[in-house]
Amino acid sequence: MTLKRLVLHRVTVAVLLLLISFGTVIKIGAAEYSGTWGEATIAPLLPEKSQWALVVIDMATGTEKLHIGNSADKPLIPGSLVKLVTAGALLDHAVANGTPDMSTTLGYDGLITEGTLKGNLYLTGRGNAFLSLAELKELTASVTRQGIKRILGDIVVDVSSFNVNGLERNLAGASQAEAGALGLDLHTMALTVTPGVAGSAPLITVEPPNDDVRIALEARTVALSANALQIKRLDDVTYRVSGNIARGESTVTKRFPLNVPALYAGGTLRTLLRVGGVSVAGGVRKGREDGNVRNLAAVSTPDLDTLLRDMNMNSLNVVADNLLLILGREQFTPPGSREKGIRSVGTFLNKLEVLTDDMTITDGSGLHNGNRMKAATVAHYLSKAAKQPWFERFYATLPTAGMEGTLRDVGFSDQRFRAKTGTLENSYALAGYGTDRVGRRVSFAFIVNHPGVGVMDMKKVGATVMRYLSTEGSL
Repeated sequence: MTLKRLVLHRVTVAVLLLLISFGTVIKIGAAEYSGTWGEATIAPLLPEKSQWALVVIDMATGTEKLHIGNSADKPLIPGSLVKLVTAGALLDHAVANGTPDMSTTLGYDGLITEGTLKGNLYLTGRGNAFLSLAELKELTASVTRQGIKRILGDIVVDVSSFNVNGLERNLAGASQAEAGALGLDLHTMALTVTPGVAGSAPLITVEPPNDDVRIALEARTVALSANALQIKRLDDVTYRVSGNIARGESTVTKRFPLNVPALYAGGTLRTLLRVGGVSVAGGVRKGREDGNVRNLAAVSTPDLDTLLRDMNMNSLNVVADNLLLILGREQFTPPGSREKGIRSVGTFLNKLEVLTDDMTITDGSGLHNGNRMKAATVAHYLSKAAKQPWFERFYATLPTAGMEGTLRDVGFSDQRFRAKTGTLENSYALAGYGTDRVGRRVSFAFIVNHPGVGVMDMKKVGATVMRYLSTEGSL
């Protein structure tokens, strides 16, 4: 709503202009609107016919100081702002119950006789999307320490702690990798192409290594300028590399999401065993360990604060969706599921007395367009989070404006501002904390929905919002 649209009973236009000239704040309903700044500043920076809202909360009193936009009272697509709720829910749970188990274990059944395991190896995941190749190598070393040279059974990957139904991806980028209880490198793999001798095929590196990967290599190294190199994924273990790469060019790396990250991790384990001199007669399959499985080694649960910081700094979707599943598993019965996780988040928001009318949460990451939140709901949630015992840990997960993560090159730098961005094809959002001109701490949420807005350069708009809050006015 603009000032021109306000119907002010018994207030003349002259009086209104006088109030505006002195920067007076006019109270309307539960919010306060600044007479010197508002929709006239934001709207021209946005695509025509955008739906948008900006809400600012005085954290000392919990009252709205700014509530503007043509969709200020409408639930909008928030994108990765959903991660703010996921992070808070995990920290709230951890304070009361301890950090959830996200360990990865390696065990076996059967007997070990004269260097031969007459049984299976079991690789069991519990949601650590940061499991690395180095950590898997440590697990592999535990096999050789047992003196095992041959494994007659299979490598069984156990993902039974999660039910990932409902979190399937519609997009194909590496940042949209599938959630799951087990996987390496954020559930992705990468192919690196390095120029060889002119006229020969380039060199291909697979990371993490996996003997099951097959590559149709149709590319050539050429002496001079080259056609664009094409690296195409057919499935998790089948790829095509075509085109040309110039002899003097740098290497080209392309990362892909995995549809079944657990099976790929099992294949990498089998490859590492082979390299270490251990043969595996069987294959890689999904299964479930039982009471007969004996533990060989484990990768411990990652540090929760580091995990949440990485998630929010770099907006890591697979981590956020895994955490939603972990919440459901911990607060209800295993396996963790989307439905249980969403129920856990609802309980958490009710505990904080956050109004969830018209809110829809469909995942932990914000990737799904079915998520809906009002900007006011996000801003009030952030204000209430500041009063929780875990707030300092939560605050530390957010990028500092102009310095870190997704705010590194936003075009505004101020250590007093920490915020989370959210970008989808049709949504841009920014929400977090800042300090106004007179030193008042505020929480804020800004959401814009419009076809294609996520691929536009919206950093200028986000910078404008934070710059105003910090320098141009006391709300």
